[in-house]
Amino acid sequence: MGVVCNSTILIALSRIGHLWILERLFGNILIPLAVYDDVVVKGARKPGAKDVAEAKWIHVQAIKDEEQVEHLSSILHRGEAEAIVLAEEIKAELIILDDDHARRIANSRGLNLTGTLTILLRAKQKGLISHLDTLFAQLKSAGFYTGREYDEILKEARKR
Repeated sequence: MGVVCNSTILIALSRIGHLWILERLFGNILIPLAVYDDVVVKGARKPGAKDVAEAKWIHVQAIKDEEQVEHLSSILHRGEAEAIVLAEEIKAELIILDDDHARRIANSRGLNLTGTLTILLRAKQKGLISHLDTLFAQLKSAGFYTGREYDEILKEARKR
């Protein structure tokens, strides 16, 4: 059991200086090789590269079922495909994905999933952060697409 992440949350939280939230919420997380390659190797000198490379609590794990990855890679980015297959292989308790298409596929495969904005809501609920509006604004200004989920999560945060 574990938590598997795609690259989006790693880059987004690094851009706003809050990658530490994942460690505080989950302890360790797993990322597939393709996500590591996207963020650290291809993304060298970009937001998230150094943070992810140096984080001792982020563990890289190779997937076993390359055939499933190849099948999913025909319709998803390689990192998303590997994240979904890895989550299935380790019977992950959670997979963190933000792309709508990847989320639909993960959901159809019975995976428990969430996204970056919901992770920030969870961090607020646990008292790790105080102002969700500020972090959402920082994400937006850093180029993170918040989509339709944004308003719903802000409403939920204000209830508590």
